[in-house]
Amino acid sequence: MATKRQDPALIARTVALNVGRDAYQAAMDRLDNRECVYALEALAAAQAGVDVLARQAVALARQDGETWEAIGTALGVSKQAAQQRYGRR
Repeated sequence: MATKRQDPALIARTVALNVGRDAYQAAMDRLDNRECVYALEALAAAQAGVDVLARQAVALARQDGETWEAIGTALGVSKQAAQQRYGRR
């Protein structure tokens, strides 16, 4: 039986919402104690998660034939910036 490929945009939105919600909650729990360093740690962890997700989404988009221009537009950067950041190294 063939597996149905899930929509990468839906996966990205779901993961980003979960990561953002969890990071926000962790930060707010700590901020009640006036521990702003914990908020910064939560933000760094969330950013790392988003970076992994972005790399995976870009890889899938490239496999599906998307151009660097389309990827750059989706990310809000130029095609050159997208290719420099996410292109093969």
